[in-house]
Amino acid sequence: MTLFTRAFPKLAAPLCVMIGLAACAERPGALSLHPTEVSTQVGTPVKVLMATTRKRSDADAQDFTNQRAFSLSYEHYTVSVPPGHVVGKVELADQPPGDPTRNFVVTNAGPLSEAGFNAALSAGKNSGDVVVFVHGYNTNYQEAVFRLAQLNYDSGSHAAFIGFAWPSRGTMAGYLADRESSTYSRDYFEDLLNDLAHNPNVKRINILAHSMGNWLVAETLRQAKLRGKSPFLPKLSEVFMMSPDIDIDVFRSELDVIGKLNEPITVGISRDDRALAVSQRLAGDVPRVGNVLVDNPREQAAIARYGLRILDMSDTAGPDSFNHSKFVDLLPSLREIARTDYAPEGDPVSRTGTFVVETGGKILQAPMRQVVLGQ
Repeated sequence: MTLFTRAFPKLAAPLCVMIGLAACAERPGALSLHPTEVSTQVGTPVKVLMATTRKRSDADAQDFTNQRAFSLSYEHYTVSVPPGHVVGKVELADQPPGDPTRNFVVTNAGPLSEAGFNAALSAGKNSGDVVVFVHGYNTNYQEAVFRLAQLNYDSGSHAAFIGFAWPSRGTMAGYLADRESSTYSRDYFEDLLNDLAHNPNVKRINILAHSMGNWLVAETLRQAKLRGKSPFLPKLSEVFMMSPDIDIDVFRSELDVIGKLNEPITVGISRDDRALAVSQRLAGDVPRVGNVLVDNPREQAAIARYGLRILDMSDTAGPDSFNHSKFVDLLPSLREIARTDYAPEGDPVSRTGTFVVETGGKILQAPMRQVVLGQ
């Protein structure tokens, strides 16, 4: 029996299951981001930009480690998406570089200066929107890049997609270290958002965060509101917080400072999220935002007070065995719910309240849980 199982017997079983499942999955390594030649007739090229607080590898200049850097680094990638790609999936090769007819492969990559990053952001036929994706716990750098490319491709959007890669350890056992590293990255994330706001070609900044990445986002929004002069706030549009791994009481205190933004914050939850169930146990059985029940008076009052849009994904299937990444299949639906003229079944609805995602991705406002602000 290990020290962990002696000290935390109730947590040992679920964590061991999760660790065992994760160990069975092949994860992309540094070589997967090395560019390879692809016929122009195979796959669809997707361009993405990365900003990271990870330290660049001394052994491989094209790789970033799980260690913390003291400045932001910038990279650009072109990823070829295979013709048979399935929405929500990242079809990775067992061995790099992979088969472009079946796998995501990198065809172009390289470092950028801050000026080069802004120039790349301004190039192309972008809509003026940028989507900044913040990954979650237990994510290595390569996974963050490929997930960003998948989200970009599946969204069907003309927005520029940027990934913010904070130094996750990329291991199941690195939970506490990941929390510290995400917190460490707050100022750098705010710097990135402010730099985007200073770019005249950027009209709207949208944020999409997953799991522990939401802690970084919430803390950054909180400190920006306390500062009161962060340039990105006027340009901030949609904030999607998917499966947030945040203590529910801490989240309320953060929202007390953040207040209501230009658009309602969308919070994606799922009652059967196994990863957040384990996180809840680790945190003294305090519910996480991403798995909290929303049909009780206390939570309904919080939804109304903070003007939130709750997306209940409990009735949908997830792409992973933990039911923790359901949002990756729902990107087109997220775009729909963010539209000001969105009205399911042709009925006018408020832009805040609780929405339920049915099997197949259809989103309906839940009439029995609807919250009317001001009541």
